[in-house]
Amino acid sequence: MKNTVLRLSIAFGALWVPTPTVHSASDGVYPLTENSWGNPEFKKRFLGSYGFDMEINPKITSEEAELLETVAEFMNTDPSESIRLLEEALTPETSAAIIYTIGSLYLQEGELDKAIEHYRRAIERFPNFFRAYQNIGYALVQKGDYVEAKPMLVEAIEIGGGNGTLYGLLGYCFLNTGDASFALDSYRQALLFQPESNDWLLGKLNSLLDTGLVQEAIGMLNDMIEKNPVNANFWMMQANAYMGEGEYGKAIANLELLDRMGEDSSRSLALLGDLLLNEGLPQLAVERYRKAAGFSDLEASKLIRMAEGLGARSAYSEAIELVDELESGGTTISPEEELMILNLKAEASIALGRVDEAARILESIVAQDPLNGKALISLGDYYRSKEDLENAMIQYERASKVKGFEPKGLVALARVEVTLRDYASAVSRLKRANALDPKEYLEDYIRRLEAVLRSS
Repeated sequence: MKNTVLRLSIAFGALWVPTPTVHSASDGVYPLTENSWGNPEFKKRFLGSYGFDMEINPKITSEEAELLETVAEFMNTDPSESIRLLEEALTPETSAAIIYTIGSLYLQEGELDKAIEHYRRAIERFPNFFRAYQNIGYALVQKGDYVEAKPMLVEAIEIGGGNGTLYGLLGYCFLNTGDASFALDSYRQALLFQPESNDWLLGKLNSLLDTGLVQEAIGMLNDMIEKNPVNANFWMMQANAYMGEGEYGKAIANLELLDRMGEDSSRSLALLGDLLLNEGLPQLAVERYRKAAGFSDLEASKLIRMAEGLGARSAYSEAIELVDELESGGTTISPEEELMILNLKAEASIALGRVDEAARILESIVAQDPLNGKALISLGDYYRSKEDLENAMIQYERASKVKGFEPKGLVALARVEVTLRDYASAVSRLKRANALDPKEYLEDYIRRLEAVLRSS
């Protein structure tokens, strides 16, 4: 009977570790790949690493062994029927092992809450049940409930001793709950058992970065790149680490190498363009942006942001070149994105001295979006430059009623009124603007105008 029990415990190993469904954390924690039940190597390692220790797993009776042997024939092909047969056989004296097996079948079926419920019942009957704690931990990770998973995994380690998988998953939980220092300790333990695991290596990297140990992360990435130089993710992670340290030249070198290797992506090219732009190289930046635009996953809003970045550095010709490519490429553009493009074109036209063209664009913007404060201010500036003060004041007045643009609209109105020598009204508007957004220059302007009023 001892041999039968041992064989069954091994056979049911496949039920004890389901394929985890990875839930990425808000900070972009990597997905688990190697340490899943769908990976044959992981399955082989898991099954080969456990014997049947009666001190940390419950005994079963000969009748229960026969029941399990019967049910084992179709556990993988018909889990629902296996559950039915096992539940029909439940009695108040049923061992924790049978209840645990039902939980594992529910886990196989994806019914996580029922699985966890049965594991907890199994622990009530056998408090030192290593595998039950282990599997509750896995099930909770699968649910994305990392807070509840941590104590279950810790208990499994305390009862049955640590292994790479348990320490690694514990690190994964810590990383997803923002406990980077504990995550780092856990991953270091996991790597003692599984030093080549990419899951735990990436987890350690994330932990190093989150704890501010950036130079150690960079050094670790150097080793990983040396072993696997074609892994684009390692080059990208190192580029981000260099950026965190302000080593922009090295980050650019990494991203350029990705481009030459043909391992670039819309993300890496967009980042490379941003870095080149920050280095004062707009023409090189726009080349990378245009290449990024060739990737189908690049959204129009991201390309517009790139163009706005060019415009912010007065590279208006390059910005319009990028926008023209977007518009001619057949990409679907939303009404909101269309307004963003029009705003950029108006800004570029003004900067390039094409004020009448800018005015036509601005009129189109405010026709579509009457509460576009930026366009109203710019349109008012255009009319003021043409000495059409009446129309300028109309636009400024409208802008002064738009949330977020009240102070700018009021100041613009005051300046027109100064031109018209209506100092009292100008002072009133400036005081309202300064109350909304206090500025030293406004206080000085108000004092000077009040002095003019007193002298008149």
